[in-house]
Amino acid sequence: MRLKKFSVTNYKVFGRTFSVDFATDSIIILTGRNNTGKSTFLEAINRFFMKETKAATIPSDCFFNRDQVITLEAHFETSDETLIFVKKYKDENAPKYEDNSGAEINTKHTLKAILDDLHANAPYYITPSMSTDDINKQIQTIYDQIIKGNLKGLEENPDEGESESTEHIQMKEEYATLKESLPKFLRKLKSSTDASLDDVSADVSEHLRSLFSNEDLSLRVLGGESSGFSASDILKSTSSSIFIDNDLRSEMPLSNQGTGLQRMSLIYVIQNMIQKKLIGDTADKMLLIDEPEAFLHPEAVRALSRSLYEIGNKMPLIISTHSPILIDLAENQTSIQVLRVGENDRAVQLYKSTTEKFDDDDIKNMRILNYVDSYVNEFFFADKILIVEGDTEYIAIKHFLKKYNKNMHVIRARGKSTICTLMKILNQFDTDYDVLHDVDNHDKYTASTLKAQLTNCKNILKLKVHDNIRVISSMANFELAIGLGDVSNDKKTETIHEIVNDSSTIPSFINARKEIKRLFDYIIQPNQETCLGKGFLEIKSEEDYNLLFSEKIDKKTAEEQIEKATKEVASSKV
Repeated sequence: MRLKKFSVTNYKVFGRTFSVDFATDSIIILTGRNNTGKSTFLEAINRFFMKETKAATIPSDCFFNRDQVITLEAHFETSDETLIFVKKYKDENAPKYEDNSGAEINTKHTLKAILDDLHANAPYYITPSMSTDDINKQIQTIYDQIIKGNLKGLEENPDEGESESTEHIQMKEEYATLKESLPKFLRKLKSSTDASLDDVSADVSEHLRSLFSNEDLSLRVLGGESSGFSASDILKSTSSSIFIDNDLRSEMPLSNQGTGLQRMSLIYVIQNMIQKKLIGDTADKMLLIDEPEAFLHPEAVRALSRSLYEIGNKMPLIISTHSPILIDLAENQTSIQVLRVGENDRAVQLYKSTTEKFDDDDIKNMRILNYVDSYVNEFFFADKILIVEGDTEYIAIKHFLKKYNKNMHVIRARGKSTICTLMKILNQFDTDYDVLHDVDNHDKYTASTLKAQLTNCKNILKLKVHDNIRVISSMANFELAIGLGDVSNDKKTETIHEIVNDSSTIPSFINARKEIKRLFDYIIQPNQETCLGKGFLEIKSEEDYNLLFSEKIDKKTAEEQIEKATKEVASSKV
């Protein structure tokens, strides 16, 4: 039985109902700025699975509104139906579970047995604030579940056609003998003990009758009953520990290691046990990790990312993160949920990936981007997003963002095909953004090259899916648009750095700086009456591109035809 949907209401930052649907995805990534409710949502899921029977189990400051009830609603999907459980906290009373109709799930309710199974199958919950004891308890929980699974295997007969090893058969026989012999021994022990207790009872009763002058007064000391032998009896006598060896010392307790190593060890233990199929039915188990990147160096975060996706392929996984490195948009199974604080400090969903809209080239582009720019996914944390085509405009815009303290994420695409991929990604999240690209209608290009560039430009415009997306073109490229003319590739970075850092008094550089600032103002303040320079054009329709290319294509075509005819005439004379 798998969690399909979870909703939280009136819990901490969640004043209004906030829901996440887990129906089709194994991995859910919650990301965004601080105080948006990412950690709180994971905490709420974990709290739903907690078995609480006493009052005052939840602090009063967990209520967003003290006059309302905290509601945690979970939808679980079975093979043929969806079951809904609602956990409610009122004031500081003990919480109650209800079904979808509002009826309390008590001992006689038909869902009580299923609810008990849910409590027994609570998620693994890993947080940055976990103490060493918490990590050890989590490891012990995993160890206990493996023992339960092994004992269950000893009690079940193999499937038809499935063979058992000699060692497994021997263990089954020993376990069966133990289950039979231990109760017999306990009954003998109880019989002997009860005889001693009867003597104690008789002596005490005699003293009581004499003391209180009551011949009918008596006392009996009764020994406890033992009904047999169970897996819980074995679990009580077993424990697990993790030790770390290095070149200086062996068998050091995990508790003596750094926090990052402790958390990574726990995650790797879970991953490895999943791969070896030691943790039962992982489809019904869930892993919740709050800020898995905490306390880790960058390379460890990248390694962690790979492990998390492997875990997510085997069991439901929900993480909250501030690290763009952990978000791999090339992973098709990933559902990315982005939380932001909206009006009245209520957490609302800002982004959600819903469908697969990427072809093989898009997947390749995203993987390349992840290799060359692991922070490309910072757009999840920005107020405004800009896609640029090359390094020169990237450096220029980033400089002015820092200078004027503006929060905008600039994504360097390094080509028009990748611009299209990035637009598909942002469109999937219904995002507002701007695109700045070169028209590349340079006079030096052939007619066929100009036609190809026109097609590339139109492909970008086709992905402008709503009016809050703006496409701005540099004519013919960024350097020409700001009045520098053609700049060789090996000089571009040095030249643009000199321009934006006010270190040159060359008139052309001063003018270029003004053009960049005008472009920057146009991008950063879309509602202001700011005009673009003559080297830039906001593209509204394909006709805008046609006007930039048609005359040049016709001219080049004519020149090439004349050149071809001239060569043919010269060749015929020879």
